[in-house]
Amino acid sequence: MEDYYLDERGLASYFEAQWLDKVRESGFTEPLLANSKQVPDSFIASLFFLAAADFIDVGLSEASLAPTNLLEVGPALGRSCYELIKRTPTLRKVTLVEPSERLFLNMRKLLMESGTYDFPYIKGLKELASIEFDTSAIVGSCSHIRFKSINAVFDSKTTSDDFDMTVCLNVVDQCGEPSKLVRDLQARTRVNGVLVLSCSYQWSSKHLKNPDDASADINQYFNANWTKIGETELEYRFRFNERFSRLFLSHVVMYMRTG
Repeated sequence: MEDYYLDERGLASYFEAQWLDKVRESGFTEPLLANSKQVPDSFIASLFFLAAADFIDVGLSEASLAPTNLLEVGPALGRSCYELIKRTPTLRKVTLVEPSERLFLNMRKLLMESGTYDFPYIKGLKELASIEFDTSAIVGSCSHIRFKSINAVFDSKTTSDDFDMTVCLNVVDQCGEPSKLVRDLQARTRVNGVLVLSCSYQWSSKHLKNPDDASADINQYFNANWTKIGETELEYRFRFNERFSRLFLSHVVMYMRTG
């Protein structure tokens, strides 16, 4: 499968970071195969997605909000969406927009297409292995949700719907026009709805069309029509090869549209 965004190794990194703990819960207790000394799960998996969902859940409660529909842009393999569905019983409709075809197809397996699949993980510097993982329990817990999944780069015309809750985590510093992306997200968030945005500020010239578009503080994207509900800093881990993992700090903000 060709994919402009990431290769099979990248898919393995996302799967490890987002779903390794659920693989363990399913009964797979064996250490991941490795070409050198074993590394602990804590080095591989990321708690970011659970922590981000907890942050959003608290914000919704404090603002007395009960969203029924959700837009997430750049969900990767869908773990943050899954956690939000678990924490938000009022949700009934979820739209997921993911530009990477490789992430998109595997996200659907995890959230929407019950079955047993082989998912890759990193075995060595240049070698992958796989885990057989039954997604039935995950898909079953999301069965009350009406999903709409879109494999495309997001803009304000990707969907005509407006949303009670819009989420975009760790995407803005990986796109060509971050200011435009935020404006498009804001345009799809209805009045009295919330937008959750996060950024690790890993700006790169290979992504940015205009270097001046790199913001030092994503709060600057919000004007007087938006009221801040909360903000936090969360750790995000992502493994690149068997014994090399990067730990990012992700700045997360949550705003309500009031005007």
